[in-house]
Amino acid sequence: MVRSATTTSCPVEALGTTLERVRCQRPVLIERMMGSLSAHGQLVPLVVVERNGRMEILDGFKRLTAAKRMGWTALTISAAERDEAGQWATMLALNRGHQAMTELEEALVLREIARTGLTQLQIAELVQRHKTWVSRRIGLLERLHPELVEGMKLGVLSPGVARRLLSLPPGNQLQMAAAAQSAGLGPRDTERLVSLWQRARSPVVQRQLLTEPRAALVRAYPESTPLDPRLTLQGQQLSRLLRLVTGVGQRLVRSLPPLEADQPILQSQVAEARTAVSQLARSLGSNESAGNASASAGASATASSSG
Repeated sequence: MVRSATTTSCPVEALGTTLERVRCQRPVLIERMMGSLSAHGQLVPLVVVERNGRMEILDGFKRLTAAKRMGWTALTISAAERDEAGQWATMLALNRGHQAMTELEEALVLREIARTGLTQLQIAELVQRHKTWVSRRIGLLERLHPELVEGMKLGVLSPGVARRLLSLPPGNQLQMAAAAQSAGLGPRDTERLVSLWQRARSPVVQRQLLTEPRAALVRAYPESTPLDPRLTLQGQQLSRLLRLVTGVGQRLVRSLPPLEADQPILQSQVAEARTAVSQLARSLGSNESAGNASASAGASATASSSG
């Protein structure tokens, strides 16, 4: 409805960007927009609202930035009449689908709507979303350290990584974010690192996790490291199982012995595990012996042929 309104040309210098405070910087998208404007021109007008005698952009910040970099002096705009809450709801509506905002951007918009005095239920009705969708995003901002919010706005912190930090106190979020970024961790590895940090029994172990996150993850989750491509399918399966045994074994060592109160309950499981470990040790020993015998036979055959 907004984009079908009457359009007009407006000097780029006359367009305000105060509402851009809820958008994250993504330079790659600006580059793409410059390519599109260069090849096709402006296909869609900017959507604006009038505030204090100035046209403020609701939708089209990337187009404006790209146009300025290309030296354009004017852009086509479409003006909308919206109150303060309505302008933010319109921004959300215009940025769904392939032009979707990041989760953080949606959260920032919802916070702006909340500042107008609406409850989360009223906000959900206004933006035509479920109330849990609203509460989850507002909670992201309430529980995340402000510096990390700014990091996401600047595009230096992944929203997926940031969400994995929410279970930590704000101060520890900063430490963990720095460790994850320095090691180039993705959301899944960050979640694992957070879990290791929370289970650590001493500050010394926690500091080691933060200073050497990659090494800590390899020790704790050896089964997740890449497989050797030279292995057969059977060999790859065995490699995964061996890594799993190594990782579980290390975790068991850290958890043993069981607490005195748990010993009577876990007694049978401990006995079963002891039997299984003994059988595994014998199998691993047999495999090593067979490997050594094969290597010795090969060396003997080489020596004979040389003689």
